[in-house]
Amino acid sequence: MELDDQYSQSKYPVIHGYRLGEEIGGGGFSKVFRAIDDKNSSVAACKVVNLFISPSLGYGQPNVKELQKEVQVHKALKNEYILKFIHSEVIQKEKESQEQVWVPGLYMILELAIGGDLFDKIAPDVGVPEDLAKFYFSQLAAGMEHIHERGVAHRDLKPENLLLAANGNLKISDFGLCAVFKHKGKERLLSGRCGSLPYVAPELGNPAGQGYHAEPVDIWGMGVVLYTLLVGNTPWDEPSDASPEFCAYKTGELLQYDPWTRIRGQARSILLGMLTINPNERITMQQIKTHPWSMTPSQLSREQIPDALTQGMRQKGMMDVINPSFSNSQAYLSSQRAFNESQWGSQLNQQESQFMRMTGNITQSGSLNTTTTRFYLQLTPSQSFELLSAYMRQELGEEDVRLYSDKLDIGVRKAAGSRTVQGVISVRETEDLGQTGYSLVVMHRRKGSILHWKAFWWTVVRSQYLEQYVIRGD
Repeated sequence: MELDDQYSQSKYPVIHGYRLGEEIGGGGFSKVFRAIDDKNSSVAACKVVNLFISPSLGYGQPNVKELQKEVQVHKALKNEYILKFIHSEVIQKEKESQEQVWVPGLYMILELAIGGDLFDKIAPDVGVPEDLAKFYFSQLAAGMEHIHERGVAHRDLKPENLLLAANGNLKISDFGLCAVFKHKGKERLLSGRCGSLPYVAPELGNPAGQGYHAEPVDIWGMGVVLYTLLVGNTPWDEPSDASPEFCAYKTGELLQYDPWTRIRGQARSILLGMLTINPNERITMQQIKTHPWSMTPSQLSREQIPDALTQGMRQKGMMDVINPSFSNSQAYLSSQRAFNESQWGSQLNQQESQFMRMTGNITQSGSLNTTTTRFYLQLTPSQSFELLSAYMRQELGEEDVRLYSDKLDIGVRKAAGSRTVQGVISVRETEDLGQTGYSLVVMHRRKGSILHWKAFWWTVVRSQYLEQYVIRGD
């Protein structure tokens, strides 16, 4: 029995006026749904955390106290670069003798980051232009400054927690590992070991019982995020002697090699300031704000953001696969008309519509699809499912592939260095390209690095097994 099956006969209730629509994410104990308030014509996200897990499933129990802290902290944070918290409530589990009508758990209604994941738009090992990295880093710094002013440390800064609004602005999300380090002017040391290893600060590896200051930990995370924006990958697997790259960084040797040599001038200076090993010598938030690199604002106009964001993907030919566009102007006009008449077309202004379309969030048919790890096959859904199933079993092995033939979904797990990425590959019939009998394949990441998942998608798209069936634009 799977975790998802435990309440398969139950329904999801209306929460704060929002009914739950399609599932758009999740992992572990939680699922994320698109939520619709029909009365007010508004859309949000609903995160549902399963609080009542049967011991027979073999899972540990969620930490209810930590979840309550997440709710209280997130609710208190109000900043344009932080995902807005709208509402929360708990649906209790019924007694065993009673029918469980509603799926029990913690329901959190959050702002829907309709632009998707920031790093979903970035080509692995390429990154984005420095001016765009500065644009997003300045928003990250503004959001983090507000968080720290409220006495809170995020402690889990990583690409997976950086989302985009419809206009392209950054939204910091997921406060599940946050900690309050300052209250009524009194500051305390933190002691919990948490976060994703490529992004955690080295002092978190100190001996147990040795506390650490909160703000420098987030500043280090901001530094790794900036590096990843600039070059499209993390600098090391973890900041410890177990990582050859980190050892070479400590001696300065790593800075002599690509991709470090691509980072020059003031960008290099502020990056090294944030990635200073000794937290007592690490650059502070105030010093970040007054650093020459920060003091020179990004020269990109709003209209240039989508092009700059997808530049690496276009150079690699990825956008031709994600959204195959053709010289047939009639098809383009048809897709534009379909989008304008859709729910999203009526809610977004011209600037938002332009950003969403140019970054691959709007398909040729005018529908919303914020996952760019997708492609089209010149095969029917059943043919595509059979082909992909055989390919995945050949590449990953039987034990890392799970087939859901009734839904045309394939669950996969793939090693990515010393880590793994997991996700679901969904095959659906589509008329996005104005043709019937074609398939849309969307690779949904459920666990692991966005960049590793994107690299996996690109390997799949270019494999000899599939290449002849993949549709590309002209």
